[in-house]
Amino acid sequence: MSWMGVNLEQELQTERRRRERKSDDETLRLFKKMLEGDDKMDERILANIFDEGMLKQYNLNLLEKERIYNLSDIKKLCINYRLRFLDASLFRNEIPYEAISEIKKIQKQQDVELSGFKILAPAPMFNLQRKDRDPLLFLNLGKDNFYLIHKWGGELNPFRKIVVFPFRSFKTILLCVAGLAALLAWSFPDSFLGGQANATIRVFCFFYLFFGFSALTVLYGFSRMKDFNSNLWNSKYTD
Repeated sequence: MSWMGVNLEQELQTERRRRERKSDDETLRLFKKMLEGDDKMDERILANIFDEGMLKQYNLNLLEKERIYNLSDIKKLCINYRLRFLDASLFRNEIPYEAISEIKKIQKQQDVELSGFKILAPAPMFNLQRKDRDPLLFLNLGKDNFYLIHKWGGELNPFRKIVVFPFRSFKTILLCVAGLAALLAWSFPDSFLGGQANATIRVFCFFYLFFGFSALTVLYGFSRMKDFNSNLWNSKYTD
């Protein structure tokens, strides 16, 4: 603007800049509002994970079939690797954001808030009552079927399955003790057993070793493991 008149082009440019600033401010405001809403949704999802919640009906056709597992398969895995399969409300570690994103995606597909979560992980990752870490987050679909939401953490040590094998059940520990005793009894050279060792002497040696190993297993093994995998896989109590 000048004393002689108004430059319409300059005024038009001024109006455009003003409108663009308002538009940018409005876009920023809407973006912040969207982020706030997203944060509230994340908080809501996290609360639902740690809440026992009610079992709901879901449209299974919208879920990935290969990620649906039966309770019998989960139980066998827990027994083999001495893991726990418990309500997510007992989990004491952090839930990664990737898991929350997966839940958010499924909620949009199902058009319902998810609830009834389970976690499969080693016992130290839970707040067990008394009173290598590789968690898997599941959604309870009902009828002993569970949907794998997300897996995080590192891989389990491959030797874990071998180390905990004897403690799967009473039968497995008995077989391991008997097998070790038999292996040693039939491995001893004849000279160690007094010259010409016949089958009777080796059988006697087997039972001697079997009872000795059984006593050591009770004394040292159960002081550490305390119970069998088959009894602990879905127990919310310590060993």
